[in-house]
Amino acid sequence: MKQLHFIYRMHSAFSSDIMGHSFTLKCIPATSEVQQIEIIKQDISPIEWISSGRDSFGTSYLYGCIQKPHDYFSVQIEGNAIVDRSFGGIRVDSGMERYGYETSLTKCSQTMKCFAEQFKKKWFHADETISDFQNMVFSLMEEIFHHMEYCPGATNIRTTAEEAFDEKKGVCQDYAHIMISLCRFMGIPSIYVAGYMSGEGASHAWVAVCDRCTGQWYEIDPTNDRWVDDDYIIVSHGLDADDCIINKGIFRGIASEIQDVTVIVEEIL
Repeated sequence: MKQLHFIYRMHSAFSSDIMGHSFTLKCIPATSEVQQIEIIKQDISPIEWISSGRDSFGTSYLYGCIQKPHDYFSVQIEGNAIVDRSFGGIRVDSGMERYGYETSLTKCSQTMKCFAEQFKKKWFHADETISDFQNMVFSLMEEIFHHMEYCPGATNIRTTAEEAFDEKKGVCQDYAHIMISLCRFMGIPSIYVAGYMSGEGASHAWVAVCDRCTGQWYEIDPTNDRWVDDDYIIVSHGLDADDCIINKGIFRGIASEIQDVTVIVEEIL
């Protein structure tokens, strides 16, 4: 168990005034089986009205609108988290099958399918069962980690698992999409998880996979080649990154945007 202090800051500067700005924010962690969350500061500016809710995956969100002209948008969320994964990772008690379908971002290419078939020969029995699920998942993560080069700027938010796998370059979103794509092809339900991690400096993404025999979910971080532990705070989860976009919205106006995001996560000693 760890006690963590987290700060999420996002500032968007627009080159000219915009208006009719509607936004959805998924940047506030919620209390769950693995974490107790206390929000001590929530500052959104400018703001005219705002509401909150949860999406179909249970992720907390804020929805708001700013009609008047403005040339900036700023968000700061600060809080404390008590994180305890001693019993296991993220829990999904129903709808497991929904996490077995590919999406446009996690479609498995023929090259990836060949990769997966070769991998299955090492770990799967003839009846498609797995004798050592945890070691199998860790081995797959290691193969992805060594296949890829972490390279900011090489991909973007619309890059697919297939494209990143072929280029062998990407960031945490790409590593997660590749692992999800391969796991789902092999019949392993997989979840895209977004959140904050100690020492990362930005939002992060990892994967939760399910052992069908036990129903247990395990969180794993292919970008950093490690199991997810109490250094990680869950913010959202879904089928892929599209379900976990932190700041999504529309506005009226002709303006360019420069956005700066900072995430700080420190252990409370």
